Amino acid sequence: MYTESRETEVALLKTLWRGEPVLCPKCKAGTLTYLHQKAKKSDCDWKCPSCGTIYRTIRMLKELPYE
Repeated sequence: MYTESRETEVALLKTLWRGEPVLCPKCKAGTLTYLHQKAKKSDCDWKCPSCGTIYRTIRMLKELPYE
C-alpha cells in the first residue's frame, strides 16, 4: 500500500479515477501525472514527476486488504 490505511488508499484511487490533481503520497512534492501521457495508452497508471514512484491503480485495487 502507498498510504497508511485502506480508507486513504481507496480515497486516493477514487480521486485519481475522477481525474483530480493528487499530491504524491510518498514524497508529497509532486502532483501525479499519467504514466503514458504521450501515448495515451492508459489512464490507470500514474507517476510522480518528483520521486518517480509509479502508481498502477488496478494493481493497487487488487492488493487492498479486506479490513
